[in-house]
Amino acid sequence: MAINVNLPQWLDLIIYDKYGAVYEPRPLDVVYNPDQSYDFVKLYLGTYFPRSFAEAYCIILKLFQNTKYKEAIYKIEEINIFDFCCGTGGEIVGIITILQQLHPGLKRINIDAVDANPDSIRFLYHLIKEMDCVGTLKVELHINPICLFIDTGQDFEDLIKMLNMRYHYILSFKALNEFVQKKSFLEENIYSKVANYFLPLLSPYGSLILSDVTTKLDDRYLFYPELLNEGINESLRINTAYKSIVPYSCYYMESKCKGCYMQDIFTVTHSRKKLDRTKVAYRILCNTDFADFIMVDMKQNNCRAINPYADKFAPYR
Repeated sequence: MAINVNLPQWLDLIIYDKYGAVYEPRPLDVVYNPDQSYDFVKLYLGTYFPRSFAEAYCIILKLFQNTKYKEAIYKIEEINIFDFCCGTGGEIVGIITILQQLHPGLKRINIDAVDANPDSIRFLYHLIKEMDCVGTLKVELHINPICLFIDTGQDFEDLIKMLNMRYHYILSFKALNEFVQKKSFLEENIYSKVANYFLPLLSPYGSLILSDVTTKLDDRYLFYPELLNEGINESLRINTAYKSIVPYSCYYMESKCKGCYMQDIFTVTHSRKKLDRTKVAYRILCNTDFADFIMVDMKQNNCRAINPYADKFAPYR
């Protein structure tokens, strides 16, 4: 069953009334976004920002349902977030919103965010500043927006040199498919590549959340969730310093799995649309020691990859 999230009223007023965002789904036009115009970015803000907000909100909520994860994060008063290909920042605002609700001792959030579209970065920067003025924030927010086009391994290296902290959340939401479409790294698996570059930036209690669309590649038989799982499993087989914690079955099966199809369905309600549905696939990775601590009381679940009758529409477990 889909989980519904209501966009906060103050956020609804900012993006639709103040910023003039437009709700108009255009799935074929959002395949590649770095060079989209200012007007299209407003459409993205009104349509896809709320969906990313809901996805991040629900994913973090699920993480906090693990008692040991919550116990560890409660010790931290200052949280660092890095968002790769952040767009207008729906996932960032979603995480900020849910962390405020779930983490009573949180005092400050530092955000590094990178995207190739300068208008998206501008919207995100001003939106974070608006949040400081709303009056509902209980934490200090500090954002460092970076406009950078990533097209080579050297670009990744240059980006990492700009980042000078360890992160509790590293995110990439519904963006890595664009690298596949553009064939930026030829036959390399972008999900594996991103994991290899960013996992070393995690703090001891940090999580890397890679999320993407559930559609099929234009010129291949694979769906993006299959490619995502293939790449991450490949990375973790080589580097055993990290493991999956979501879905739970991947913690046990990732060394054997060759990739499967997964998705979660969430809905978001705002002033322009009721129960707007979004489908995503995602994996959450962390340091092996932290994963072992989190998973010690978890029972092994049936894996979709080895169950031919598994329902790919069932929620993650």
